[in-house]
Parts: sequence; structure tokens; C-alpha cells
Amino acid sequence: PVFMALPLQIDPRKLALQGISLEGTVNVEDLPRLASAVTSICGPLWASVQFNLDESKAKVATGSIKVPVETVCQRCLDPLTIELQAEFAVQVIWSEDHINRVATNYEPWLVTDKLADFSELLEDEILLALPLVNYHAKGECTGDTFMQEDEGAAGDEVVTDNPFNVLLQLKK
Repeated sequence: PVFMALPLQIDPRKLALQGISLEGTVNVEDLPRLASAVTSICGPLWASVQFNLDESKAKVATGSIKVPVETVCQRCLDPLTIELQAEFAVQVIWSEDHINRVATNYEPWLVTDKLADFSELLEDEILLALPLVNYHAKGECTGDTFMQEDEGAAGDEVVTDNPFNVLLQLKK
């Protein structure tokens, strides 16, 4: 499916007042921080975002985003393609003084001007979804040979051959 490109600059307050939903993509070139965090970005970032007023008339945005990226398996160091996904809920605030007004189910989105950098918000949210370490599924990794097959047996072995057992003997 072909989605339209999302605008990079938006007026989130106006969109919230109008109850607008945006669905579309952000080009790879507009995600420089994500590009530096992974080996490569394999396609555009897809996002679906709803702008609304919540019960307290606060201007909020909720949405979901996903993007396919290539990273490195930490076990075999071969390329690994994963799809990053994130759900988010933010409340638009004018200044850091208003952070205490943000409802607990929202993250603050500081927008000091009329327009906000939409791609930056989406990139922030997808960066938070990036796993600290990435591995191929078991059986698909050339590094599987280095994994211990029976973790339980190895665990018992460690207890009987514990270097601190010497101290335990001295204590008695």
C-alpha cells in the first residue's frame, strides 16, 4: 500500500482542536538519529496518529508507529532485520513549567512555538522502542553453537565448583 508522506512541521494544538487523524510515512532521510542507531533503515517509518482533546480539554496525540531496520545480531554479528514498533500518548505543553499539568497516562510534548517538528516526535518514540541487544531467533543464528544447550545442568555445576566453597570450609 502507498501512504502519503506525513508533514514534517505541524500545528498540534490546531489538529487536536479539530480532532484530526494523520496516517502516512516519514522518509528515511528525515530520521537521522535512528539512522545512526541502526545499520540501516529498510523502509519508511509508518505512523498513525490521532489528535484530540482529552476529558480535561488538554491537547493530546496518541498513535502507533513502525519501521523496518537492519541491525547486528549480538551473538553472531551478522545482519538482522527487525520491525521496530511503538505506541505512544503525548500531551502538548507550552513550557517546562507545565510538566506538572501532564496527566499520568501521557508523556509531555514540549511545543514552544505554533509549529512542532512532527518527525522528531516520531523518531523519539521509535528510538525508545529500540532493543538494547538484538539476537536472531534460536535456530536461525550461526552463533547458536556457542550457547549452552542445557542451562540447568551448567547451573548445578557452578554451585558444586564454587570458588567460595573454600571460604565456607574455613568458616566451619
